[in-house]
Amino acid sequence: MKLNLFVVAAVAGAAYSTPMERREFNTSGGDGPYGPGQLFTETSLPQHTIYMPSKPGNASLPVLVWGNGGCSAEGDSNSELLNQIASYGYLAIASGSPGQQGNTTSQQMTESITWAVANAGKGAYANVDATKIMAAGFSCGGIQAYDQIWDSRVATIGIFSSGLLTNTTAASSFNKPILYCLGGTTDIAYENGERDFDNLPANTPSWKGNLDVGHGGTLYDVNGGLFGKAGLNWIQWVFRDDAAGKAYLQSGYTADGWQVETHALDQLKPSAKGNGTRRFS
Repeated sequence: MKLNLFVVAAVAGAAYSTPMERREFNTSGGDGPYGPGQLFTETSLPQHTIYMPSKPGNASLPVLVWGNGGCSAEGDSNSELLNQIASYGYLAIASGSPGQQGNTTSQQMTESITWAVANAGKGAYANVDATKIMAAGFSCGGIQAYDQIWDSRVATIGIFSSGLLTNTTAASSFNKPILYCLGGTTDIAYENGERDFDNLPANTPSWKGNLDVGHGGTLYDVNGGLFGKAGLNWIQWVFRDDAAGKAYLQSGYTADGWQVETHALDQLKPSAKGNGTRRFS
């Protein structure tokens, strides 16, 4: 049963009648096999930043929607991470435009999801697979990601240096796979993230890793650093049943110094197996 736990604005529909006009920016990066990720904006999705691989070929592109730290409207604030994800064959959408000031809302992340679903399989987005969507975010952006957990279009959630600020027992009803990357005891979100993980049902597939790097961890390092590495391996495992991603999250993380706890990873059913539209709900 869906519970109204958060302030989530339902999106009745976005304006798709405006012809798409891409505006590219000179920011790229990532070491993935599909060329550097590149960021741009679309007139059909104002106040958002889109990241795609520069050489996608015929690859199917699952989707990551992202909320920035501080719920910032600066859509390129985590471009190191998002270009890295894109370079491995994903479409990523951050709330806010490049260099934009101000704040974003959970509704803008929902708009990203709605736009991806509406445009997947069309034109420049012919390879986008909107049956596989992850919602994730840093700090306040992580709260925005939590706000998408009851959306049937979202398969998994990523929480980076974040945790619930209100409805603090809500995690006890979460049943979608969740990744937590926390910055250790000096991370201001540490206690909240730890509490949320502890409150999850025992059968909810989840991975919680801590590094002693403080709030935001390594997100601003090249390719998002070790936070980015964990996030990439998670999305690769969940959406592509990638053996290397699975191995990293099961044991490979030890080489990078993560302190890890997990729940029910043996029950995680990657959507690359069998029915690719599995929603974990």
